[in-house]
Amino acid sequence: MHLKSLVRDFPRVSGACPHTTAAPACTRHGLALAACVLGLLALCFWSVAARAYPLLPVNSELHPTFSVFHDPDGDVSVKEFAFFRNVIVHPETLSTPDTTIIVGRARELYHLMYQRSGGLHISERTFGHAWSPDLLHWSVDTLAFAVDTTAWNRLHVWSPSLIEANGRTYMFYTGVDLAEDQRIGYVSTALLDTSNTVWDSPRTMVWQASDTRWAVPDPPLYSGQSQFRDAFLMPDPEHAGCLLMYYEAHDSVNTRLGRGGLTVGVARSDSGSVDVWHDLGYFASTHRTVTRIAQLENPHLFSVNGTGTGWRMMFTNAGSPPGENGHTTIRFLDLAPGASPADTTSSHWSAPVILEQFLNGAPTSFGWSGSEELHVPGADLLGGFMAWSPGSSGVAFTRVLWNGDRFTLGAPAVTSVDEYRSPARGLELRLSESRPGTGRVVFAVDSPLALDARLEVFDPQGRRIAVPFAGRLAQGAQRLSWDLTSMDGRRVASGVYFARLRFAGGNRTLQVPVTR
Repeated sequence: MHLKSLVRDFPRVSGACPHTTAAPACTRHGLALAACVLGLLALCFWSVAARAYPLLPVNSELHPTFSVFHDPDGDVSVKEFAFFRNVIVHPETLSTPDTTIIVGRARELYHLMYQRSGGLHISERTFGHAWSPDLLHWSVDTLAFAVDTTAWNRLHVWSPSLIEANGRTYMFYTGVDLAEDQRIGYVSTALLDTSNTVWDSPRTMVWQASDTRWAVPDPPLYSGQSQFRDAFLMPDPEHAGCLLMYYEAHDSVNTRLGRGGLTVGVARSDSGSVDVWHDLGYFASTHRTVTRIAQLENPHLFSVNGTGTGWRMMFTNAGSPPGENGHTTIRFLDLAPGASPADTTSSHWSAPVILEQFLNGAPTSFGWSGSEELHVPGADLLGGFMAWSPGSSGVAFTRVLWNGDRFTLGAPAVTSVDEYRSPARGLELRLSESRPGTGRVVFAVDSPLALDARLEVFDPQGRRIAVPFAGRLAQGAQRLSWDLTSMDGRRVASGVYFARLRFAGGNRTLQVPVTR
């Protein structure tokens, strides 16, 4: 395990600033090269300036059925992202009268690696990295990754995807070169942690349009710029040690029809490899002739409650096409029972389903322009980046509530993470009663053992306003209540609050809507 330091308080830019080198001979892209050099010089300045400031704290914005992470710079939009959770070993200093020792303590973290756009980052050359133990309190390294002088990602970096393989964490992403051609590659790290995460210097391009039988390099409809992006990585459930990569590209059928359009393709790696990939074709069920979407983006797959069955492929109607109003941006296809998630046979995939309509008009996913599902022990979470609500650009996340193979979306009530393998890991917290006019909220707790605990309530700004319980929880089921008053005895106003039950070995958090 590589630990750059035991405690790191300042952000870091991965990708060194360019040293003095001979400029490449390229007249066709001279302006792009000049812009790139200026951008890299700006990144050098930002990296120096950023070290003078601590990491930026951000609290999620709470809504009744979802929460939202915003970039700490209000001028920056959040776009494509990777939603990830891992267990890392955190060094902790213990002091005794005679000595000081450092021990490793396991902990779990949620991570958002996201593309920054707008404001000073309109050129889309950086990724932000945010991490949180509870999906409420985030620390943000706003310059966690950036373009560098590697040719295939010199102009832009887009659409990160995180996956653990071969004992390392890999970040696959789209790189854009000076000709504005898009390719897919990766970097890796031995430890995805906080600001001490170090991405190894090689940036390896592994997949491009010319590697496939169907994607069109340099399509004339896109001014000769290859459309090949938005990789999503997952373990192949049918081939041990292999990975599947889903992405979208401009295809030969749309080229022959003389129109634009992006279609989802899939590739499989060799077992144990992240460098050798094999083209498995494209999903005709995602073709423009079927979806009626001119710019399909951000494909990802997920199964029913992490079971590896009941697969769905979710994607977005990106941009602002005619007729789009934010209510139909996220769609999915159902895979036939028993079929392989890498099977491109059209008859094995359903017709496109609009997510908001599937949810009977529930507005949770309104305005999302990209999504990713995350399965964690005891919960499924779905995130989407918001692009249709003015002033609300961010990553929204919500709980996937399963009923058989169907689902609804609700507040991410199970968002806390425990000390790894804690005996209290099975502790559950949920709302038992919260009705208008009752004057109280009742929490249901089920604990696998007796333990000391503290129940706290926070307002939307993260300020603690009440401590309804502090004492010994009994083993088994019990109820705790809050009388809707703050610590100074005042009645709280209507709104959405945040309850956290803390105990040795972890915590549990949930949102509490209060209606007078």
